[in-house]
Amino acid sequence: MKKRIVAISDLHGNLPMDLPEGDILCICGDIFPLNIQTQILKCDDWLNDMFIPWTIELPYEEIILLAGNHDFYFEEVAPIDTFLTFDHTKITYLCDSWVTIYGIKFYGTPWCHRFGKWAFMEDDTTLESIFKRIPENVDFLLTHDAPYGTSDICMQNVYWNNGEHIGSKPLRDIIIEKKPKYNLHGHLHSTNHNEEILNETKVYNVSILDERYEVIYSPLIIEFDK
Repeated sequence: MKKRIVAISDLHGNLPMDLPEGDILCICGDIFPLNIQTQILKCDDWLNDMFIPWTIELPYEEIILLAGNHDFYFEEVAPIDTFLTFDHTKITYLCDSWVTIYGIKFYGTPWCHRFGKWAFMEDDTTLESIFKRIPENVDFLLTHDAPYGTSDICMQNVYWNNGEHIGSKPLRDIIIEKKPKYNLHGHLHSTNHNEEILNETKVYNVSILDERYEVIYSPLIIEFDK
C-alpha cells in the first residue's frame, strides 16, 4: 500500500498550516527562529508553546524530525536520538538513528561539513566515522547537509554564491556506498529542488526558504510504495 510522505526543511521559525495532507511528515532540520536560536531557555519555551502544538494540528499520523546547524538547542539538550520532550507526541526525533514506520525505514543525521561555528558541524574525517553508522537498506536517508555534487549549487544571486558545489563529500561517499532509495536534505536553501540522482539514490532539497529566509518553495510530496 502506498504511503504519502511530505518533506520540508529549514523552517527557521515558520510554522505553515497549509501543508499538503499525507501519512508522514519529514522535517530535515533548522526549526528554531533565528532571533532565539542560541538561547536555550527561549528555544525550550518555543518548542513546547509553539512547535509541538503546531504539529498536533497538522494532518499527519507521524512526524520525523532531525536537527540542523542552526539548532543549537538540540546539540546541547538532545545530542542523542532519545528526547523525552517528544514522548506522547507523534514526533520521532532522529539523531544518527533510524526508525521503521509502516514498514518504511528512515535514518536521520544532522551533521554538516564545517564552516564557521554552528551546531552539528565536524571535519570530514570525523564525518566519515559518523556516517559509517548509516545502515544498509534505508528507504529514506534524512540529512541536513547536501551530498557533494548533487543539488548543492546555489541558484540565487547572493554575495557568497560562487557557482560551485558546496555539499558534503563524506555524505556523498556514504550514499554511494549504502545506496538509500532517497536522500532528503535542506541546509542550502536555494539549490535545485527538483530530483537529482546520485548513483542509485534520488536526492531532493526540501528547504521551504530561500537565501533571504523567505518562504518560496513548496513541500515535497512522495507517494511511496514499500
